[in-house]
Amino acid sequence: MDPTTDAPPRGLLDPRAGDGLYRETLIPAAADLSGIVAHHWAVHWDLRGREPYTVEVLPHPAVILVVENGNCRVHGVLRGKFSQDLEGCGDIFGTTFRPAGFHALLRRSVAVLTDRVLPGAEIFGSDADLFAARIAAATDTAERQELSERFVRQYLSVPVATVVLVNEIVDEISSDRTILRVDDLTARFGTGKRSLQKLFRDHVGVSPKWVIQRYRLHEAAQRLDSADADLATVAAELGYADQAHFARDFKSATGRPPAAYRG
Repeated sequence: MDPTTDAPPRGLLDPRAGDGLYRETLIPAAADLSGIVAHHWAVHWDLRGREPYTVEVLPHPAVILVVENGNCRVHGVLRGKFSQDLEGCGDIFGTTFRPAGFHALLRRSVAVLTDRVLPGAEIFGSDADLFAARIAAATDTAERQELSERFVRQYLSVPVATVVLVNEIVDEISSDRTILRVDDLTARFGTGKRSLQKLFRDHVGVSPKWVIQRYRLHEAAQRLDSADADLATVAAELGYADQAHFARDFKSATGRPPAAYRG
């Protein structure tokens, strides 16, 4: 995590455990790509002579383009916990898309990527390998950002209105914790439940119910990182009928019950 950042990235589990072991920097996307790209990020570590470290993340509802060790890969939305082992010395550069953003590059249902990590060449052909080689050769973060954005623009089609709409809906879910059910969205956006489910399946790759639950679990992890968080209160405020249901969902997502996560 970048020590200049006030708060750790949302979705990062046990954020304080990685202090001093690696550095993560977030880079804003160019203005003309703001509806497609959420941000870029760079992670660097030097653990030579030290034990390897595993970073654990509850992924966002977003596709990610990643270059590591000269290799390009595409992460679809991963519904389970994602782990990245850091050892020796290395770095990763990534571009995180807006929830519906990658649809404008893929031009078909993003659901084909859900729970999959694919070599970039399976989607972009040999261009992905050339892109990865250029990123690996560039040592300056600004240059890597420029290369990534040039690559995105190369494949970008004109975003349709549904891309804008789905991004708006996901932004509301992320920022408004009173949204606890899909019915809350249909009432707010005037969209039928089946239409909303299809929009999310095609543009994000997961259901709106999953997105709601994931962001509420992100919030739960942040709040449980505080020693004075009350489990029953957290469960109730996140829309769970009882603490046991919340504990099951949290353990299923993170691998640990809330009480153990809080330590």
